[in-house]
Amino acid sequence: MLKVIRNILILITLLGLSTLIIDFKRLKDNKSPIFNITSYNEIKHIQNYRGLFYQASRKTKVSDKEPIKDSSEIYFYILTKKINITNKKNSIKEESMIVELENNISCNDNSILYYADLDIKIYTYCINKIDITMNNKKDSLLNFLKKDNNLINTLLDKISYTGLINSTTEIYKTVNLESESNFKVFKCNQEGINDVYITPKNANIQSDFCTYKDDDLKFIFEIEEITSTEEQSKQEEVFYEDENYIYKFNEQKSENIYITTPKVRLSEEKRIPLKEVLYEKILTIDDLEKKGLKFEKIPKTQ
Repeated sequence: MLKVIRNILILITLLGLSTLIIDFKRLKDNKSPIFNITSYNEIKHIQNYRGLFYQASRKTKVSDKEPIKDSSEIYFYILTKKINITNKKNSIKEESMIVELENNISCNDNSILYYADLDIKIYTYCINKIDITMNNKKDSLLNFLKKDNNLINTLLDKISYTGLINSTTEIYKTVNLESESNFKVFKCNQEGINDVYITPKNANIQSDFCTYKDDDLKFIFEIEEITSTEEQSKQEEVFYEDENYIYKFNEQKSENIYITTPKVRLSEEKRIPLKEVLYEKILTIDDLEKKGLKFEKIPKTQ
C-alpha cells in the first residue's frame, strides 16, 4: 500500500514539474500557458494562472483577450520565488507624460462627469481643465481618452499609490509624475465599479462618488435615426417648442429618431423617441444639438 502511495506521489510530482516547465517555456515564448486554472481581474487588468506547482500573472492593457506578447508585465511564481519573464522586446515603450491642471478656486461641492464609456467613468472636482503632453504632443485628457480609455491606467501607473480608504477606494498622488499642479486621484475598488475621481491635492473625496448615478447616462447617449422604407414627406415638421423658439426639421422625420443609452452598471439599455425625451425633459434641446442633432431654430414673434 505504501509503495502504491509513493508511486502516486512520484507520478504527481513528475506531472507537476512537467506542466510547470511547459507553461514556463510557453509564457517566455509569448504563448498562453495550458496546464492551469485562469482568472481575470477586470478592475486591475491582471490575468492570473494557477498550475499544479506554480502561479503566474500578467498585466494587460484592456482585456484578457490580448496576446501574451502585448502584456506589460509577466511574473512566474515557484513557491516563494518570483521570476519576471516579461519580454522586454515586446514591452510598451515608456512614454513621457506631463499633466497640467487648471483648478477652479470658487467651485461648488459637486463633482463633474468628465468622461464615460461602457468600461469606466471619470469625474473631476474643482478642476476647469486637464491637459496632457505625451511625447511632445499636447491635448486635453478628454481627447486622449476618446482615442484610448486605457490612458487613465497609464496615468495611475505613473503616480504614487498610497493605499485604500474604507476598503473600497484606492488613493494615488502625484509623487512620480511631472505636473504643473499636484493633484490626487481616487479609484473605486468595488466589483464592477472602477470609476476614477480627480481632485486638487487638498480636496477630500466626495462621499457618494463610487455609487451609481442614473443622470450620468445623459453623458453617453447617442442619437439614432432609423432609415424609413416609406417615402418621407418633404413638408417641414415642427417637432418641439419652448417659450422662446420653435424647432423644426426640413422633412417629417421625428418619429424615426431615437435617443439610446448603453447598458451601464445597474441600468439596462434604453431607446426613447425624440419627442418623449424632450417633452419629458430627459434631455434638453441644447444637449441634443451638442451631440449633433441638426434642426432649424426660429424665434417666436411677440
